[in-house]
Amino acid sequence: MDQKSHMPPGWDDIPVADPQIQKDYEAALGAFLVAFTQVENIVSDIIFLALQKAERKDLLKRVRRDSFQRKLITLELISLAHPRALREVVIGELRHLAGRRNDLAHGHFHQNPFEGSYEIVTDRKAFLMPVTELKGLTERAESAWNALRYADAYFSFDALDEEENS
Repeated sequence: MDQKSHMPPGWDDIPVADPQIQKDYEAALGAFLVAFTQVENIVSDIIFLALQKAERKDLLKRVRRDSFQRKLITLELISLAHPRALREVVIGELRHLAGRRNDLAHGHFHQNPFEGSYEIVTDRKAFLMPVTELKGLTERAESAWNALRYADAYFSFDALDEEENS
């Protein structure tokens, strides 16, 4: 006797969500998290180089332990002293990306197993996040990283010039 004979009539007519929906979400989420991690790392690098340039190595240890939000405050202060270096960087955009990253990294992917719709559920809210929107966040994170690369180069080469002149 096969297992199907024990199932209620019509059981195999119930639609089931395509598992590819979750796989696509996971791939898009992974791409965003990788792109955002690049942003986090380059922000830390810029702060490190700027504090070195300001001869404030005493602040480095404390700043390294700061949250990303606090690092953005530090970056904003650095931009006041070096507006040319950070002219392309939009701190508000970095804050937005960080908020989305936190929601997505700490949220739970909750999928309707029958129709495939899903939402992201955090301890405070639930929201929709289609794969296309995740891909858009990835593009925004990559764009922010590109804007930050100029500042990273500005402080890197400036530090090299100072070493050669001393």
